[in-house]
Amino acid sequence: MLSSEQNYEAQNFESVQCAIDFENTMNELEKQLYYRHLPPKEVALRVMEAACKFYAADWCGLIQVDLDLGLWKPYWWHNECSEDKTTALTNEFESSEFLDRWVRAVRRGIPMVVSDTELIREQYPDEYSLYQRLGIQSVLAIPLEPRPVALIAVRNPKRYIRQTSMLKLLAYVLLVAYNDSRMVDGLNMTLAPENIKSSHDIFISLFGELRIYTSRGVLRESDLKSPKISRLLTYLLLSQKKTVPPMEIVQNIWPEEMEDAEVPGKNMKYLIYRLRQAFSLISDEQLVLSTAFGYQLNPNLHITTDFQKCDELTVAAAKATSVVNKVGLMEKAVELYQGKLLSSAEGEHWLVHTANRYHFAYMSTANELLKQLMTIHAYDLIHQYAALALTIAPENTKAYYWLIQSYLKQNMEEMATGELVAARQKLPDEEYQKLLQELKK
Repeated sequence: MLSSEQNYEAQNFESVQCAIDFENTMNELEKQLYYRHLPPKEVALRVMEAACKFYAADWCGLIQVDLDLGLWKPYWWHNECSEDKTTALTNEFESSEFLDRWVRAVRRGIPMVVSDTELIREQYPDEYSLYQRLGIQSVLAIPLEPRPVALIAVRNPKRYIRQTSMLKLLAYVLLVAYNDSRMVDGLNMTLAPENIKSSHDIFISLFGELRIYTSRGVLRESDLKSPKISRLLTYLLLSQKKTVPPMEIVQNIWPEEMEDAEVPGKNMKYLIYRLRQAFSLISDEQLVLSTAFGYQLNPNLHITTDFQKCDELTVAAAKATSVVNKVGLMEKAVELYQGKLLSSAEGEHWLVHTANRYHFAYMSTANELLKQLMTIHAYDLIHQYAALALTIAPENTKAYYWLIQSYLKQNMEEMATGELVAARQKLPDEEYQKLLQELKK
């Protein structure tokens, strides 16, 4: 047994050695990164390799954390072992249901240190079971600040496990690389949505404002500089016919112009011409073709619309057996909906039926999403999507119901009362009374 003096000397030696290793690690990392324009992932991999060497660990990774859904998954990692089993050992998404200590650490932004998993075997059996499956005997983790969207963790460190300064410093560098990667992904989505793979792919958004996306850019409703062009294109997109006669378009959208037989056809040609001129700014193809029988969307183009995509997601969500998959699909569906179909033409007779159908479908999907989120206690997401739903559809009684329920579940009576007051002001009396009855149940 070591004397107190020997213990002090051992600790002092370890501190000196740690300081030396700290400086050597940072100097080596600086040589690899300074004045080099490396991709974000390459920067991240070198940072995680440096962490493994400093702590003598066998694995270091960036782990994405979704506190609202209670899920986590490895995003980037460096493995020192001869065989990388990370993907095989972890599921597509891992649950944090039995990792309360980890969740608290991430929320508070404090380190998580488990020096020996055997020590928590009886107190935290489910946590211990996860460690066993992942081959973890010890672990050190640091949440990435300032937002706890992820954490950096080293597995089975053989030294300096209580030395968190190094991992905190590396976490900062890793966060910069992570944010850079996310920014690049965001720019790619802005310039080329996932539906666009080639110059023949077109994505058209009609919910709210009309927007046309191609591989070369986006054409907005304001760029068309004509409400009539927006309505013409919308009618063609909604029509079930291959070719639509110009007289049919005019009769359904602008019946007042039918008085003069020559005017409708002439005006239609002008509109098509202006649409082609505007579309030529973002594509070498023609969006609308003229035929002997009328006008049609170019069959050589692969045109996808947001309302079609929304239909597909809603059907897929109804068939999904996993709550996580169902929630994910419904989230995508409700996020597509930015307002009624071509909101600049709201209330016009030719559009009102279809617009209302999608509006009611949106409310139904949003309410089902809120219901599913309640089953997994994702209260932050309930607040987010309920607020969005009430912004787009303030008449949605169910959205108020789930929002108030989420506040009550968290013992936030004052917030619940505030939403009830807002509901009283926004909802018709009959709907408000219905809300009260639902809440009483």
